[in-house]
Amino acid sequence: MPKFPACNVPVAFVAKVMKKDATFIRAGIEQGWLPIGYAKPSEKTGKMSYYISPKLLWEVTGILYQPEKEGCDE
Repeated sequence: MPKFPACNVPVAFVAKVMKKDATFIRAGIEQGWLPIGYAKPSEKTGKMSYYISPKLLWEVTGILYQPEKEGCDE
């Protein structure tokens, strides 16, 4: 099993590698048919925040997020 970084995978990264729009990725997470993370509304603004787990992304899609190549610090 690969080593997974302790950081969030950006929605834009997932959209790019899956060749989908970011709205598609967000909708899948919110509605539960893309179980790679979760969405939570901000208590102050109600704006949705998204967390995509590197491990779940790999388990569900086979995509391995490598932050050293994508600009995310571990």
